[in-house]
Amino acid sequence: TAAINAHEGRKVVTVDIPGAFMHCDIDEEIFIKLDGAMAQLLTKVDHDKYTPYLKQENGKPVMYVRLLKALYGTLQAALLFWEELSGYLTNELGFTTNPYDTCVVNKMINGRQCTALWHVDDIKISHHDQSVLDEIVDQLSGRYGKEAPLTVTRGPIHEYLGMTIDYSEKGKVKFIMTDYIEGILDEAPCDMDGTAITPAGNNLFSVNPDAEPLDDEKSEIFHRLTAKLLYLCKRSRPDFQTVVSYLTTRVTKSDVDDWKKLGRAIKYLRAEKHRWLTLEVGDDLCIKWWVDASFAVHPDMRSHTGATMSLGKGSPISFSRKQKIN
Repeated sequence: TAAINAHEGRKVVTVDIPGAFMHCDIDEEIFIKLDGAMAQLLTKVDHDKYTPYLKQENGKPVMYVRLLKALYGTLQAALLFWEELSGYLTNELGFTTNPYDTCVVNKMINGRQCTALWHVDDIKISHHDQSVLDEIVDQLSGRYGKEAPLTVTRGPIHEYLGMTIDYSEKGKVKFIMTDYIEGILDEAPCDMDGTAITPAGNNLFSVNPDAEPLDDEKSEIFHRLTAKLLYLCKRSRPDFQTVVSYLTTRVTKSDVDDWKKLGRAIKYLRAEKHRWLTLEVGDDLCIKWWVDASFAVHPDMRSHTGATMSLGKGSPISFSRKQKIN
């Protein structure tokens, strides 16, 4: 959608709804236990109302409460807010849900398509006319901004889901995550200093069954850095996907060889930290896929598939993964 926005020259606005789940009534009876400072906090909010319910269990203040609203962390909270937001956009604002993605809605306004999409409570809306976007933001604010104002960003640059989305160059959109990359590099251990010209070597898929397992501390670091690289490669750095696809299979059984492979990926990231993903739509508006596989390259004789899709230049969708069956 960002590539299409750039190609069509649409204006874009991003919106963050504060306390989104608090707009939804819980749909079943759920009790939660508050203890310690959290339980005492309620008595400071309203001493007379909550103090009678404050009890002591094993010397610790405890309070049991029944939820009236959806609470972050409960399984149904995100679904309840999706039902609330999608219902408001379709039933009251006249949008139509995209049949392939139910977090995307469209509406023809002034002869041009308006698209709204969201990830939980972070919304991105696009249209050719800025006044149309402003009107939709006002409607969202009237619905969800009564307790606290919405966070709204207009213009060519947006911070969205940990990415900087930059529409400054006509016809192009850039996805930049420099700050996120710097955070990974700052966290990386000193034995991962230096640079590398590729993210992985020819021995990426090789596993030595006799390799020494990592200790608990290094194993935790390995897991955390791999998870951060996974988020990075899925958002703006597909050049990491093959090595990350391997590292994610090793987080529960990482060894010293895996540590070295992670270190090489970090070194490559340091050497190429200023790269970003740039997307353009071609004049023929044609979706093209490239797919290939490496046969039986894993120790268990499974093959590895890679695929990438483009609308012209750059890849908005790509993956590199081990096949699930031989």
